[in-house]
Amino acid sequence: MRKRGLYGQTVTVYHPVPMKKRVDRYVLRDVFCQIGSREVPDAAGAKSGAAMLLVVPETDATRYSVDYKLAAGDRVMLGEGPEVEWAAWPSFVPAEVDGLGAITYVLPLYLRGAVHHVEAGAWWSAGGAGAGRLAR
Repeated sequence: MRKRGLYGQTVTVYHPVPMKKRVDRYVLRDVFCQIGSREVPDAAGAKSGAAMLLVVPETDATRYSVDYKLAAGDRVMLGEGPEVEWAAWPSFVPAEVDGLGAITYVLPLYLRGAVHHVEAGAWWSAGGAGAGRLAR
């Protein structure tokens, strides 16, 4: 997957650990991440929301659940971000950063019985469809 040129970005994943009152920080290199917005027209006008896709290939440096953790509620920042203290976590949205997204789903994808890559992201639609539909 990395040979195709898509996986050249660096992101920082912030994973809260409430039981230990800390925020784990994982810097992932050679990944693909796209953070943006989506507009859905309706009778009253357009409604907009966030959309994000993070793809992490399984490599020796990034082994899912060993070298990093991803879960719904984690936040992803483009580039290498700062450490975050537990007390600052609820309001952590750096003003100078445009590329910050919250994960709503994590989907490990397998090939021949082993994790090949992990997709995580968020999407939104005016009808309320999105990550919640995966659970149904």
